[in-house]
Amino acid sequence: MELKKYSKFALIALAAASLTLASCGGKKDDSTLTSNIKKGEMSAKDKAAMEKAAMEKAAMEKAAMEKAAMDKAARDAAARGDAMKPSTNSVYFAFDSAKIDMAGKAILTGYAKWLNNNPDVNITVEGNCDERGSREYNLALGEERAKSVKAVLVSNGVNAARVDTVSYGEERPVCSRSGEACWAQNRHGDIVNR
Repeated sequence: MELKKYSKFALIALAAASLTLASCGGKKDDSTLTSNIKKGEMSAKDKAAMEKAAMEKAAMEKAAMEKAAMDKAARDAAARGDAMKPSTNSVYFAFDSAKIDMAGKAILTGYAKWLNNNPDVNITVEGNCDERGSREYNLALGEERAKSVKAVLVSNGVNAARVDTVSYGEERPVCSRSGEACWAQNRHGDIVNR
């Protein structure tokens, strides 16, 4: 009978120990969680948190890259100096002349400064004339006007290899009426990027 008493006691103790172990088995320590993450076993909550952290990291990296690009653009602009591209790309000439006046020289000096600060830009100077004179004469005069513009740019430090010239003579009028006011608009040298 005493054996039965001890057996019951042993069974009760064994059951209590089993329950204690089972209740402790529900808790996972950090090493178990880390192990499960490595195995790919994670809860939806853990996955969402990791995805959010990855998205935040990607957004921060993108913002840093954009800031770096903007900083580089600002440094490049500062390195080019204060030179702004002139607001006009045309120089006007007197009748039957390829001589550049003071206003034209001021425009070309500003344009030369801008070109010197932007060495990747190549240009073509287009010479134009009004309708008076023969076609051949106007083509020759247009060429002289384009060469005059190029000469001023080169004298201000622009590499001559970056400047092409072409003459359109009277073929591209800005104003198609007759009279000095209109003709004056057609006597010009234009700088265009190529």
